[in-house]
Amino acid sequence: MQHLLFIYGTLMPGLRLEAEMHGARFMGAAQVPGRLVDVGRYPGLLRDVDSGDGTVTGEVYEVDDAHLARLDVVEDMVPGDRAASQYWRELVTVVSGPLQGQQVQTYVYNCPAHELTPIPHGDYRRYIREVGRES
Repeated sequence: MQHLLFIYGTLMPGLRLEAEMHGARFMGAAQVPGRLVDVGRYPGLLRDVDSGDGTVTGEVYEVDDAHLARLDVVEDMVPGDRAASQYWRELVTVVSGPLQGQQVQTYVYNCPAHELTPIPHGDYRRYIREVGRES
C-alpha cells in the first residue's frame, strides 16, 4: 500500500537524514497546520488543534508500507504504544501547495514541549540557516 507522508525536518533533501527517504517519490512542497519547536538536532511538529495557529513548511512524499515501517524506527515511534514513542504518526490536511486539501501522514512530536525553543515561522531549513546550525 502507498502512503502520503509530510516531512519537515532532517529527512528533507540536503539535511542529515535525507538518505532515509531514498526510494520515496516526491509529490510536492506543502504546508500543514501546526508549530515547530527545536528539539536539539532536529525539529518537532506540534499540533495546535484548538487554536489552529501556525503552519509548518515541508514536502510530501509517497512511501510504501515497508518504507513507512523503517521511518517509524528512525522517528522513535513504537507502533501501538504512543506512550513509548518520541514521535507519533498522525493525519493532517495540507493547507498550501499542489496537494492542498489532501490528508497526509506526518510525525508529530509526542513529548512535553513547553520548555523547547519555538521556530515561529515553521520552516526548519530557514531556521538552521538563521541559527548557524548544521542539520
